[in-house]
Amino acid sequence: MAAAALLTGCGGDDAADGPVTLKVLTWEPGGAEYWKQVKTSFEGSHPDIKLEMQSVPFDKYPEVQGPYITSQSGPDVMANNAGLELFDRRGAYVPLGDKAAEITKDLVTYSGACEGFDTSKTCYGVPFSYQGNVLYYNKAVLTAAGLNPEQPPATWDEFGAACEAVKKAGKTCLALGLSGTFPAYWDFPEIARNYLTEDDIRALLAGKLSWKDPKLVSVLGKLAEITTKGWANKNAPSITMLPDGADIFQRGDAAFAGTIISDAVNWEAFGKALGDDKLGVTRWPAIDPAAPLAGKFSGIEGAVYGVTQWSEKKQAGLEFISWLAGKENGELWVKYGKGQPLNRTVDKALLPSSPAFLKIQELVAQPTLHAGVMLSGPEADALARGWQQVTLGQLTVDKWADQMQQALERSPTKKQGK
Repeated sequence: MAAAALLTGCGGDDAADGPVTLKVLTWEPGGAEYWKQVKTSFEGSHPDIKLEMQSVPFDKYPEVQGPYITSQSGPDVMANNAGLELFDRRGAYVPLGDKAAEITKDLVTYSGACEGFDTSKTCYGVPFSYQGNVLYYNKAVLTAAGLNPEQPPATWDEFGAACEAVKKAGKTCLALGLSGTFPAYWDFPEIARNYLTEDDIRALLAGKLSWKDPKLVSVLGKLAEITTKGWANKNAPSITMLPDGADIFQRGDAAFAGTIISDAVNWEAFGKALGDDKLGVTRWPAIDPAAPLAGKFSGIEGAVYGVTQWSEKKQAGLEFISWLAGKENGELWVKYGKGQPLNRTVDKALLPSSPAFLKIQELVAQPTLHAGVMLSGPEADALARGWQQVTLGQLTVDKWADQMQQALERSPTKKQGK
């Protein structure tokens, strides 16, 4: 279906008298206050459209969204993470066609909304934020452990030594939660950068890189080390990273937390909890400092919002996602979501002056492909479940690789790509 369907294939409430009520399914990236501002601002400039938000916790989102897609009913606009999570659900969305370039003209990038990360191919929605992974650290915890808070560990060996020192001081080294899809998006890419090239990451997207490949087996092995060596909290297998794992770090009970630059568990939330002067930001430690991507930033557009195939309010949906890509929403994202905007016309005077935010600006200047969004839904699930089982001594790394390969073979999008 071309973009024209968005403009001419409208029925139902689009043609009705009075305001159209647009149902939006989201996990509220950026927090409740940001989305309150989105609703107020959008409705203020679009009196003919009302937004009805259905907010679902991130870790529960797939199980809520799934039945809507199966029944072809429910929301008019939905969110999915950029990359394969979106591509796996592309049948639920109206392609933007030639409207994509017009809507996204002021965005730094929107390729994560398009098949194959290629803007010349079909695009299914609009992102408005930049996302990616960093390692936050608590300078007070490092100091108490006898470590230099201004020189966080840069290599895997240094990280292991730091973890042992932090444990002796009575704290958790790395705050971690293994339930849900967080390991796929927040942890896996930072290990994978040490073993994969950008060509390998694209092969992962296409389903052409076997999980039996020594590179990917090595990635799983290093992920396993984090928990089997006792560097993480003991309850990691039974909790989610958000909110539980992040809470461990925010309480000051852990030295490190591997999370993201935008959204609810970013520099701003941690700075408020710990104090900006105690919050540090760095890359994850390099396993192989000589690896081509070891010093890079895993970057990707954030959530992508698209109009559903079954919506009878496609024109209103198009207006809303177009507004999300604009300057007004970009500035709301900075002010209330404290996130990294994609819109290049956002007033630079609004950008935060936090030391952590400024450090993040240095890190994002050297981006590479985000390996996590190359994983299909079955692979992301198998990654989390396998890591839980390995941590509990119920599975070997080799058997974990077997499970990952089976998940790859169950992945609909990757099967189509072969």
